[in-house]
Amino acid sequence: MSEAALATIAGMAVVTYATRASGLWLGKRLRITPRIDAFLAALPGAILVSLVAPAVFRAGVRGVIAAVATALVAVRLKGNIIVPMAAGLVVLLALRLI
Repeated sequence: MSEAALATIAGMAVVTYATRASGLWLGKRLRITPRIDAFLAALPGAILVSLVAPAVFRAGVRGVIAAVATALVAVRLKGNIIVPMAAGLVVLLALRLI
């Protein structure tokens, strides 16, 4: 392995560690207000939507219908993620067969 590759890997490791350590350091010093707590609670859902939305719209009307079906099942069955995902997949597959 070349010296440049080793230096690159070591640099990436340092940056990764610094990013995580600074987050922990900052987290200990911030006072969590209700507004920040609400923001942090909504963050995983926002990230998931930003990852899934392009694929949904790329799939066209069928993808949007399957996403709506997934959302409806998810609202009905709070706390369960497998069943809504399976329902969305079944709806999408059924629409592709039509």
